[in-house]
Amino acid sequence: MKLTRARLLGQTTAIALCLPGAVLAQDAADPMLLGRIELEGTGTGPVAGQTNPATQAGSKTATPLTEIPQSVTVIGSERIAAQNAAKIDEILGYTAGVAPQPYGYDSDTNWVVIRGFPASATGVFQDGLAHYSYGFGGFYIDPFTLERVEVLKGPASVLYGGANPGGLLNYVSKMPTGTDDGMAELGVDENGRVWAGADQNGVTAGGLRWRLVSKLARTDGYGAFDDGVHGVIAPSLSFTLDGGTDVTLMASYTHIDEDHVGGAWLPYYGTVEDIGFGRIDRDFNSGEPALDWYRRDQLLLSSIVRHQFDNGLTLTNTSRLSWSDVDESQVYGFGYAGYSPTPTDPDNTLARIFFQHQTETLSFLNDTRVETVANFGGTEHRLLAGVDYRWFRMDQVQASVAWPDAATGISVTNPVYGAPQPDPTPYIDQRITQQQLGLYVQDQIRWGQGWIATLNGRFDVVDLEATGTPAYSSTDHEFSWRAGIARELARGVTPYLSYATFFNPQIGTSSVGALYPETGQQVEAGVKWAPEGMNALFTLAAFEIRREGVVTGPFNAETQLGEVRSRGVELEAQAELTDRLRLLGQVTAMDVEITEDADTAIVGNTPYATIERQAALQLAYDLPQVEGLTVTGGIRYLGRSWADNENTLRVPDATLFDAGASYDFGEGWNMNLAIANLTDELYVASCETALSCFYGEGRRASLVLRKRW
Repeated sequence: MKLTRARLLGQTTAIALCLPGAVLAQDAADPMLLGRIELEGTGTGPVAGQTNPATQAGSKTATPLTEIPQSVTVIGSERIAAQNAAKIDEILGYTAGVAPQPYGYDSDTNWVVIRGFPASATGVFQDGLAHYSYGFGGFYIDPFTLERVEVLKGPASVLYGGANPGGLLNYVSKMPTGTDDGMAELGVDENGRVWAGADQNGVTAGGLRWRLVSKLARTDGYGAFDDGVHGVIAPSLSFTLDGGTDVTLMASYTHIDEDHVGGAWLPYYGTVEDIGFGRIDRDFNSGEPALDWYRRDQLLLSSIVRHQFDNGLTLTNTSRLSWSDVDESQVYGFGYAGYSPTPTDPDNTLARIFFQHQTETLSFLNDTRVETVANFGGTEHRLLAGVDYRWFRMDQVQASVAWPDAATGISVTNPVYGAPQPDPTPYIDQRITQQQLGLYVQDQIRWGQGWIATLNGRFDVVDLEATGTPAYSSTDHEFSWRAGIARELARGVTPYLSYATFFNPQIGTSSVGALYPETGQQVEAGVKWAPEGMNALFTLAAFEIRREGVVTGPFNAETQLGEVRSRGVELEAQAELTDRLRLLGQVTAMDVEITEDADTAIVGNTPYATIERQAALQLAYDLPQVEGLTVTGGIRYLGRSWADNENTLRVPDATLFDAGASYDFGEGWNMNLAIANLTDELYVASCETALSCFYGEGRRASLVLRKRW
């Protein structure tokens, strides 16, 4: 089945025409009812320290966090700046249910696990549109270009189509504010990274609102052979047409040219466990200088069009055209000589694989939705209907040198670089095209004394075609739904309960043909408390997710017999305790279990690299003795995990300390110091079998000078 843009536009028109007549011709709204849900803005603007801001994540309409029947966290640009964050996954350590950087420091990818399930490939969105990734065909976003990062926990297929069952990240782009102001910063960190960034807003004489965000960074350290460069420029323009239609146009170009870093793809024995020589150095680089590079060019073109009709109907259309081209080469370790988990010679030689790929990705995404408010018999309905379309095409060539013509090994205790390597042989040369068309509806119902019900339904068609080597195709249809109920009680307390189903399309083949989408469901119950008269939000959530159709089995004999169950409890807090003291914290306790698998011996075990216990607490205090000075201290606990699905090799827990200080000089000047992993704790973030372990990031101390005007 082929999906065309003409059919998409036809379905868009049909959605608008099929809204209930009572919605399009509703009676005059009751001002007392409407006043309860009127929201300023669209839920995409600056957070400005609010703990219960409006967001579109979880509803696609501007809704306060407390009214969404799932757990949602919103991280504003001020928190990103406070951490001097170079990458998005660096800012998520204080978010419940989220395990960032499972592979330690990786300069070119933001790695995130939500509620036990990896989210980096199918759980990343920007401005409500997917940044789908398969293989090495994905997109890298710099946090400096973002207004906020939103974390929606649990399934979201009812709104976004195929997505990670554990939850998703939605990046909200910086857009024109209609003000004449700006900011510039200059930063440096102890690993040799130096950067400069600028963010300028303005309004033309003709009333056009514009913004220009740019950043250039020199990267170094972490075991890289040479320094590298990251650069991004992101202009945007907003204007209002004569008919009242608001239009925002955005673009961003990203360029990365660098080497890889150390601390990755190392054996369990020699990282987690001492062996003979002790432990491998955290910055050890298993690669070869002449064969180690990562180059990315990326262009995003986006538009957001919004129009409110006289009858109360609001139409929103969001589109994005994305292109990326990645060229990568790396020689990396895979156990000791002979692919052994332990050394097999006096030199402690590491076996290596030589891998290269060239991947070009092109995608087009469009989401068109209409919303309105109607009243029926004492109930208020915020109605939403929409259609979204994804088109993803990836051209890839992957080549490698492995057993029996393996790359030359290298000693982990006395490395000598420069040995000649065999030429890699292509094993994948294909074009993959995936299309997804989804129709969705939502009704947020309010009645009585604070009751809120949220009902969602969605139907998707997914078409996949792979040509070249290997070649395959498939077409799937999936229906997903969500039902949630909440009650706003006195003193800002809102308990809620929800049930949601999901699907997640897969690319690839098994022993019985093309892979079909993973499916499953979640039940979540919790309570959100936004105390009256206090800028604070406390969230307690309990959940259980069942993920079915997981690919399992040995290489070239895979099936989809796998099932994984994740259940847990999350507690998260953001609060201004006094006018000078602020708190940020989270506790996460999960039980993630393989409930079905082709290998019955691992049923009942925890999947490798899954951290089930986490906690974090941060306090920020404005010193009264020195006006303008804020000091920050934090502690993060990362629980144990397993290195293998057989659950025989443990990866120990780790406790990390963070610190910071910020000083406002006046007249817009600020100096900000941020230190992550203050004591430079040596720990392993995770392992994927005994042959591949990943050191956690060491101390990251950075200093930034900022000027606002």
